[in-house]
Amino acid sequence: MERDSSNRRIATGSYKCTVPLIRTSKLTSRDRGGIGKELSEGWCLNFAIGCTHGCPFCYVNAIHRRFGPYRYGDIVLRKWGSYLLTPDNIDEAIDGTRWERWRGKEVMLSSTHDPYIPELREMTRRILERALPAGVRFCIQTRSYHITRDLELLSQYRDQVRVQVSIATMNERLARAIEPRVPPPAKRLLVLEMAKAHGITTGAIVAPVLPPISFRKDVRNDMRSVADALAKTGVDLVYGESLHLRGGNVSSVEEAIGEPVLTPEGFDELVASAFRSEMARIGLRATWWPEMSHRGRIRTHRSGERDVLSIINDHPSSGGFGVWQDNARTVGIGSRSISEN
Repeated sequence: MERDSSNRRIATGSYKCTVPLIRTSKLTSRDRGGIGKELSEGWCLNFAIGCTHGCPFCYVNAIHRRFGPYRYGDIVLRKWGSYLLTPDNIDEAIDGTRWERWRGKEVMLSSTHDPYIPELREMTRRILERALPAGVRFCIQTRSYHITRDLELLSQYRDQVRVQVSIATMNERLARAIEPRVPPPAKRLLVLEMAKAHGITTGAIVAPVLPPISFRKDVRNDMRSVADALAKTGVDLVYGESLHLRGGNVSSVEEAIGEPVLTPEGFDELVASAFRSEMARIGLRATWWPEMSHRGRIRTHRSGERDVLSIINDHPSSGGFGVWQDNARTVGIGSRSISEN
């Protein structure tokens, strides 16, 4: 079956999910055997295959393409965001999950799809209605405004819940390009405000932070705008990370924004410094998740009517880098300007 969403055909179908619904996850702290991301206590709950948000930077696309065809068929080879499989046995799986087993343990909902896209929100509600009374704790990760419909329920279990959203940028053009079917940043910030008003712990992930591009050259200024916006929400926890450089997500982002994404050597460290500085400036508790970056530095040369960016695979003597545009005028970020203004 296919339907149309935001002018793109969405292939939909069903599959049978397995019991229990909660599985182990590496998205936890290193002392729990994870990769250092404090998104759970080593557990996750995913119940759909695909996500209609269609964010081109999402690493889940590569996972489904590699491991999914045998189980789910060729539908997972479609463009990310253009398919969604939902479980036809969700009620059976809910009944068959011994929720008390995870009493007092934090579970991420969800790590491979947004639990509050329209097709899933009612299933998410049924899961929460069973799991929360059993004592399960949740980190609910979403980019959707639909979670606001469940804030009354979540507030009844506020000691078991944190509501967390992702904010990649405050640049509206960039947000539309890399988050094509996601509510704008202002709407997601409102989710945090409303959750906080209900007494619920809130979190934000500032990700993915992209290197300079033509219509969002100044990374530091963008991050400052994000920090100022988050401060107004009273958010409790903030995490940040740069663009994942794996799978096909970089080329997907390049297609979405219409230009190369070139990450110079040292970008992750420099943007991490800027992130910490900006969050500290407005008193937010913040953690940066390191990411491996391409080696090299950025330069541009003129080709016809446009500037062409390229990476030089050597090391600048200063150990820093800059972004050159418009007749060699330095703009955007540099080895000093990104870490301290």
